[in-house]
This record gives sequence, structure tokens and C-alpha cells, in this order.
Amino acid sequence: MTDRVSVGRVKFLALFTILALAEMATFFWVESIIGLGWALGLALLTAVVGSLLVRRAGLSVLARIRDRVGEGRLPGRELTDGAAILVAGALLISPGFLTDTIGFLLLIPAVRGLLHRYLTRRWSNRIGVYTGGWTFDASDAGPIDEDEIIDVDPD
Repeated sequence: MTDRVSVGRVKFLALFTILALAEMATFFWVESIIGLGWALGLALLTAVVGSLLVRRAGLSVLARIRDRVGEGRLPGRELTDGAAILVAGALLISPGFLTDTIGFLLLIPAVRGLLHRYLTRRWSNRIGVYTGGWTFDASDAGPIDEDEIIDVDPD
């Protein structure tokens, strides 16, 4: 287990370092074309516009989650959208043109739809759902063992 954690940390650190270097290179490239003041202004503008768009998209998703729960349905797509918008907000607040591009892409509903379909295919066989008296296993491998159920109902 320790080796697995160490490999994960090394991969994360490598990805973070590569992203930071790519962000610096991109900023210097943009700065060489439009000038330092304009590059800084553009970075600030993307942060402000991004935060406004994230707020608007986030409130919309919260309303959709409330509607789905009010209908007694699971808000699967809405939760994926909410997570993508949260990540978009973090990326748009961080300085850099590459992270801003990814953040703005995550605000596009069609991109979030593609992400939801990918995550659904990737994770659907790993998640089980317990509803009332019936237990369903998403992998169709049989019912979930009662000892594995986490009851979140306060009653």
C-alpha cells in the first residue's frame, strides 16, 4: 500500500510541476506578443469573468439538484455538473491561461455531458445503490452484502 501511495504522490507532483512550467511558458509567450500589462490584465479579466460564470452555473445546478431531489430522483448528472463547475472555479481562480482554458471548457454544458458519460461508463460498475428494502449492485454481480451498507438516514 505504501508503494502505491508513493507512486500516486510522485505522479501528482510530476503533473503539478509540468502544469506549472507549461503555465509559465504560455504566460511568457502571450506576454511577448501583447505585452506584460495586457497579459496581466487578460489574466485578471479571465479570473473575474470566470468567477461570475461559475457562480451563475453553480446556482443553476443547485436549482436542478433541488428539483431532482424534490421529484424523488437521484441527481446523478447534476452532481457531476456540480463537481465539474467546482473544478472549473478552482482552475479559473488560479493564474494561468491553460488552467483558464480548461476551466472555461468545463463550464460548457456539452463538455460536462461528455465528462458525465465518461465517468458513468468508468465508475458505474463500482458503485452500488441501496434504496429502502432492496439492494442493487451496479456491476450485476449480485446483491451487496448487508455489512457493506452505510445508512445515512438519521432516523
